[in-house]
Amino acid sequence: MKTKQEISEEMNLPIKEIGVNGTNLAYVEKGIGEPLVLLHGGVCDFRNWNEQIEEFSSDYRVIAYSRRFHHPNEKADDDSAYSRAAHASDLIEFLRVLDLKKAHLIGHSYGAAVALLAALQNPELVGSLVLGEPSPFPSLLNEEGRSLLSEQRAGFDQAIRLAKSGNKEAAVRQFLKVIVGVDVLCLLPEKRRSVVLENAETILPMLQTYYDSPSVTCVELKNLKVPTLIITGELSPRIARLSNEMLHRYVLSSESAILKCASHGLQIENPKGFKQLVLDFLS
Repeated sequence: MKTKQEISEEMNLPIKEIGVNGTNLAYVEKGIGEPLVLLHGGVCDFRNWNEQIEEFSSDYRVIAYSRRFHHPNEKADDDSAYSRAAHASDLIEFLRVLDLKKAHLIGHSYGAAVALLAALQNPELVGSLVLGEPSPFPSLLNEEGRSLLSEQRAGFDQAIRLAKSGNKEAAVRQFLKVIVGVDVLCLLPEKRRSVVLENAETILPMLQTYYDSPSVTCVELKNLKVPTLIITGELSPRIARLSNEMLHRYVLSSESAILKCASHGLQIENPKGFKQLVLDFLS
């Protein structure tokens, strides 16, 4: 498990901390200009945005933080109150405490769902949204989507059983296999793999409440006026593509883009393509 000092030296950035909703969240920042906040997905932390921090900081004040319970923050236990609602509340408070007005939010997977919830609750804080395959909102899915969701839930149930047995690495492997579509853990570069495993403690509390969130309706999405880019991986599993299609249909202020040569990993699998889609949208 890498220390904050080791992570700081590796990223060549100082790690800062801020008190939010009774806990401390670690974050890094680089650049000046309009604030651009990066939200990571499941079983990872702010290090998943290494390339984007560097690339976007020439034009923006880029801030990447580790969500509650993710390294190097205080660790989760199996009964931790891990939910999309709690993370959205943390994000809103994070923006307020740092006085980040009209921030551009870029989220991946679970972090993208958190960003969307925050924008629905407090749109005045958000300048724009980039949503990289948000974890699905069951209420928005059609019959095909609900069927695919049942298959995904079955895969997650297997990961939950592995985590409860104490085999968190196997649980993480199963989770990634479900959301990416292939057994990807062994294919990750060593640095990426170590980040995932250093966040393995989050797997059980996350999966036990994975789809829980405040109610999201089609009407709320249609009333969202924040400019939004919805990114889908060309090679992503069908449920991710279908969920994004539903979001694009209901968020009238949205545009949709396909990231070539990438599955659910998006900015990790094709960082250059991801950067270009985001910069074209923000410009």
